[in-house]
Amino acid sequence: MFMNEMLLLKKENEAQIKTLRDDDVQTIKDIMKGMSIFKVNSYDAQVIKRDLIGMAQEFELRNKTLHDAIGSDVKGFAQDIIKNSGGPCRYEIFLGFFIKLSGYFFAWFLVLAVGAYSGNFVWNADPIMIVFYFAMVILSFITEGLINPVFSMEKGFKKEIGSIIPISLFLAVSIMFYFMYDKQNIREINTGYIVITSGVSYLIVKYLNTKNINKLASNKKNFIQDLS
Repeated sequence: MFMNEMLLLKKENEAQIKTLRDDDVQTIKDIMKGMSIFKVNSYDAQVIKRDLIGMAQEFELRNKTLHDAIGSDVKGFAQDIIKNSGGPCRYEIFLGFFIKLSGYFFAWFLVLAVGAYSGNFVWNADPIMIVFYFAMVILSFITEGLINPVFSMEKGFKKEIGSIIPISLFLAVSIMFYFMYDKQNIREINTGYIVITSGVSYLIVKYLNTKNINKLASNKKNFIQDLS
């Protein structure tokens, strides 16, 4: 039900990349770090990875590495590929956020109900707890899609900024939640509804995402060769 062209290509890429030399594998990883869904849609990213693997295999026959072909400006090479790609898909970004939101809510509240509340789905808590979890999902989504890719190819302290910013944001939100949590506002919350709603939503959004990926895969292209 949820198998799509992107997952099939991803599986093929994972098998092919194991045949490459360690240097080439690392170069491909460095390039792919910048391919977030905010810059390139998921299917195009796997096509790009497939093309890079093909390049590495070809240069290996010539006793050269992928890095020899690209040169020292790996970041510039990656940016050229992104410009030549189909770009991001807003609908995929929208679906991606709700996949993460529904998946996290389902997992968090189910684990808490079973582990912390002995299987009881009716809790006494401040409803702001739900807002806190929602904020955490947003921060996680922004970190993975925007912050990490921006600083992934930097060196030295600039690269560390990619870790400092999200950690600081998570701490700030946690501190705000600590001071905003009001015991006088505690009320009964039936988290069973949250678990059911988030679980069903996850299945629906995953299905929609599968259809969207298959649609994106309809126009196949070699983004690396088109740079020449």
